[in-house]
Amino acid sequence: MALKVTPVLLLLLASALVLLGASASQEQYERFLLQHFDAKPKGRDDRYCNNRMRYMMNEDRRRDRNPGPKVCKETNTFIHGTSDDIKAICTSHGGRNYVTRTGQAMRQSLRPFQVTTCTWHGGKPLDNCQYRATRDSRMIVVACDEHEHPVHFAESQI
Repeated sequence: MALKVTPVLLLLLASALVLLGASASQEQYERFLLQHFDAKPKGRDDRYCNNRMRYMMNEDRRRDRNPGPKVCKETNTFIHGTSDDIKAICTSHGGRNYVTRTGQAMRQSLRPFQVTTCTWHGGKPLDNCQYRATRDSRMIVVACDEHEHPVHFAESQI
């Protein structure tokens, strides 16, 4: 017996695909926020980096996003501002087109953000990774999804 494809069936399939895509996009945005967003940091010093990096790596493992071997992440940058200001980089109101040296299309912020970059300087995974903090104010570069959400932070672009 052959399956009869009707317009209703096609509409249902298309709707399911859109919902799955939106869910994946939302998950990427939430992961971006976990890895790179901290609206109101306390300290922005080495202790801040040690605590924030430990929290981020534990959350990744808890959510089964990083089931691989436990390693200390080399470097990570946290952006300080509102999530709306960071999302605005993906629009004409807060960002401009930016093309990386490798030809990747991204968005550059129109204004500088306060950032804290945490760089690994010793210790072993997972609870003993030690980080050094560097505070800065700079333009940031992000990749955006089709829903104008940032999904990747390009630390090395600026």
